[in-house]
Amino acid sequence: MMFNRKSFLRSSVAAVLLGLAAAPAMALDFAGKKITIMVPFKEGGGSDGYARTLQPFLSKHLPGNPRIIVKNVPGGGSIKGANKFQMTEGDGLTAMVASTSTFTSSIFGGDKARYDMTSWEPVVLSPQGSILFTTSKAGIGGMSPAGAVEKLRAASHKFGIKSPTGSELRAVAAFNLLGIENIEPVFGLGAGARRQAMIRGELDLGVEPFSAFKRKVAPYTESGELTAFATLGFFDDFDNVIRDPGLPNMKTVYEIYRELNGRAPEGQLWEAYRRLVYMGVMTSKSLFLPQGTSPEIVKVWSDAVKKTLSDPKFIEASGGDFSVYPQLFGNSAKRSVLNALTMSDTQREWFFSWIEKTMKVPL
Repeated sequence: MMFNRKSFLRSSVAAVLLGLAAAPAMALDFAGKKITIMVPFKEGGGSDGYARTLQPFLSKHLPGNPRIIVKNVPGGGSIKGANKFQMTEGDGLTAMVASTSTFTSSIFGGDKARYDMTSWEPVVLSPQGSILFTTSKAGIGGMSPAGAVEKLRAASHKFGIKSPTGSELRAVAAFNLLGIENIEPVFGLGAGARRQAMIRGELDLGVEPFSAFKRKVAPYTESGELTAFATLGFFDDFDNVIRDPGLPNMKTVYEIYRELNGRAPEGQLWEAYRRLVYMGVMTSKSLFLPQGTSPEIVKVWSDAVKKTLSDPKFIEASGGDFSVYPQLFGNSAKRSVLNALTMSDTQREWFFSWIEKTMKVPL
């Protein structure tokens, strides 16, 4: 049999390539590496707390037990940090915590916001419900949610909000959807200042995320000084509104609307409300890797988060807050990001016009 050198070389190369393709990929190992979790806000806020709660457990559960530091990059309602993150290499060594403000700033930040969150790779989204409440002076204690809304429709109100495009817009959309429209915005108030102003009677409409409501508002609802009347609800994987997992006995804005109007909500205001709920509830806090990060690295990070969530020491350290709401990974996380941010030019124009009208300021 004649030896054919070219055929032999071709078959040898093919065999080597086939062997390489069949060989398992080398396991990722971050041993000896330093990983940075960026927080686009100053120290001490909710996003900073989210990052620092996860920090030691991600170090424990990522392969190789890397050293993890939290780096605060505040400025522009998270725009400064998000712009920097947009340019970061997707090598698994940098992640960023985002909040509702990061989403709203991406839409309303104009030319200053040079980042595209839909290009980032979500590791996990941590939803958190939102609760609407008012003061005892409104006189809705003991009333049905629909009856309470009808009474609130007839009155004028004051509502605290950080800025005209702040994350509290989700509540303004909810109030408007329910026909509560005579609202004077009071700007420049953070969460703590808003709560105190509500208790003093200087404001009479409020919204709080579940964890803050449970710890800082519920005592006043139990004493009768404040009255909660609705949640913003929660979206399932099919974009259906369901009850808030944290307060399953409280009706949603969607349910109250149907009860009052005899039909499901629709139109531009409903679409704006949906997006704001995706931003303010479904993506309340989140952890991202940069654009271009490989699926293998994303999976390693997501697996580390899943191990963290089941770690008894983490459950104790986090106060159980992460167990109230289902954490979103993979396609569910990507779908929520797209539902929050994707809109047509017509919808975007309407959105801006609505904000100018309700906030009484030009954008």
